[in-house]
Amino acid sequence: MTKPTRSYWQKRFEMLEQAQHNKSASYYKDLEKAYIQTMQEMEKDISRWYQRFAKNNEISLDEAKRLLKSDELREFRWTVEEYIEYGKKNAINQQWMKQLENASSRVHISRLESLQLQLKQPVEKLYGGQIESFEQLVKETYQTQYYQTAFEVQKAFEIGFTLQALDETKLTKIISKPWTADGRTFSQKIWRDRNMLLDTLHTELIQSMARGEAPNRMISAITRKMNTSRSNAARLVMTESAFFSAAAQKDVYQELDVEHYEIIATLDHKTSSICQSMDGKVFKQEDFEPGVTANPFHPHCRSTTAPYFEDDYSERIARDLDGQTYYVSSNMKYEEWYQTQVEKHGERKIAIEKKKRNNKSSDKLQFEKTKEMIGKQGPNSLDAFQDLKYNNSNEWNLLNDYKKSRENNMISPYTSFDDYVLYKNRINNELIGITTADGTLIKAQSKHFIERLFGTNEDPHTKLARNGVSLEEIKEALLYGNVKERANQSRQYIGNTCEVSVNPETGNLIQVNPISSRRGQSETKKRGL
Repeated sequence: MTKPTRSYWQKRFEMLEQAQHNKSASYYKDLEKAYIQTMQEMEKDISRWYQRFAKNNEISLDEAKRLLKSDELREFRWTVEEYIEYGKKNAINQQWMKQLENASSRVHISRLESLQLQLKQPVEKLYGGQIESFEQLVKETYQTQYYQTAFEVQKAFEIGFTLQALDETKLTKIISKPWTADGRTFSQKIWRDRNMLLDTLHTELIQSMARGEAPNRMISAITRKMNTSRSNAARLVMTESAFFSAAAQKDVYQELDVEHYEIIATLDHKTSSICQSMDGKVFKQEDFEPGVTANPFHPHCRSTTAPYFEDDYSERIARDLDGQTYYVSSNMKYEEWYQTQVEKHGERKIAIEKKKRNNKSSDKLQFEKTKEMIGKQGPNSLDAFQDLKYNNSNEWNLLNDYKKSRENNMISPYTSFDDYVLYKNRINNELIGITTADGTLIKAQSKHFIERLFGTNEDPHTKLARNGVSLEEIKEALLYGNVKERANQSRQYIGNTCEVSVNPETGNLIQVNPISSRRGQSETKKRGL
């Protein structure tokens, strides 16, 4: 028989790793939905509670600590009985069940305690289901990788081996063994995160009421805590499943007397620096140690291992900057591959693509908030938004200036982003470069200047409406207006309908204000017109 090539092992085990990674990612997507549903449920409970007990969406801590009235207590007990019924039918923390039973029999319950119990129920449901389903995922990951690894080795050499069967007891024993430095199993880590979240929720409730905040502020704060918990869950899912996948490979290598294995990093631009440096390294099977000489080397690690046998080298899979796959020599290490990418795309483009990928989640939130404000104008997709952010600094700065002006109410919501861009360009084309009545060359415009040009429905400083000014009126003032020196080193050009402030040394347009018709007539008389 023909001895399997190095690229054969690399390709087969990369495929196994990708299948495992996809399965874990799919599991996390379902878990993410559960987190979102939990937050929605909590948000509804908070809103209902405030509608019932708060006045004008505000409630003090003393008011929150008042006891429920008899009819309110009766309704609360109905809710608790529903929670208990759910707990009997589903996997849920028995300590929580006991707490619910105690609450249902109490004669006195405060408003605050009722809300705390209501918010704890969806969290207990979330984490109870998470432990059960994640345990099943880890078992399936180990079992699948164990048998698939054995199958690939046996198929390559066309030899059958006797393997130790994996029963439920053995799987439970394998996954119950802690492997990280903190000595915790994955289930202990899930309970730790649950306790941290519940402690945070309790603190946030008390502090929000003590500060007299409206429910939307409390909901926003709790949402941030839930998002942190969700990120922790993602890291746990991907890292723990990667470990047990690697552990299965290690056990098979040992049983089938595979003497050496090779680290295989993914050849693309998502790969971490540690995995880049470990790519292609060959170790003895007896030195297999996750996090040191074998994957996972870090959270969300995508590296894997494959049996190593000397050969005449063939090919391995790589991915270009755009995600397209191609083949390179199987003896090419990550550093060598990366240099070919630098020669093809350049360091700057690679760095920008890494920024896009690393910041994708935060950029998505930023994009969504931006679209809420500017609607259909501006970038219409996340890709377009990131291209603008990382490749076009001028337009990106313009978009940010517009957003800040809108948020501060320095320009009216009726002023669209397209109008903002249009007038920014018109100022550059029609005002920049002209010479004023006293010989000052206009060279630049400030952000404040365009804000004053548009006006707003309520100026944040005066709390009054402020009218805008046309470019024609501004130009008339600059070319023909009366000139007035100001103490702050600026110069005013006072026309028929507006006054324009300019820095005479830099030629920068500072601001513009409309003036009354009576004052305009007075200025016209001074100019002898």
